[in-house]
Amino acid sequence: MVVDKVAQSLQRSSLLHDAGIATSLTNSGQQWDFPNGWAPIQHMIVDGLLNSGSKEARSLGKDIAIKWIKTNYVAFAKTRTMHEKYNVDKCGVSGGGGEYVPQTGFGWSNGVVLAFLEEFGWPRDLKIGCHEP
Repeated sequence: MVVDKVAQSLQRSSLLHDAGIATSLTNSGQQWDFPNGWAPIQHMIVDGLLNSGSKEARSLGKDIAIKWIKTNYVAFAKTRTMHEKYNVDKCGVSGGGGEYVPQTGFGWSNGVVLAFLEEFGWPRDLKIGCHEP
């Protein structure tokens, strides 16, 4: 199945991290580059994986969604606010870089977390914090 090859390629791409999908692999210090991850990108990729018809792709999508929920939750617990972007390399850390101070209280972050929770719920046996190495 072609979609399984796409999911495998995504897994090999170095874009997947402990706290979500990086927007790029270039570490330029700009807002759209590594290590930043943005809610709309997480949502579009997860939504595509979930609707692909592939069990493997759906599993990958769920894994990405749970990582994104966790990083948003942990950052919120620390700062009491949602952020416009997150550091995908460090769970629970907001993103940075670019030409302005990163924004807080961001609607798309709220909306994507709610969409993921609506899709998957929150299993009682799943720990809410970041993965400890």
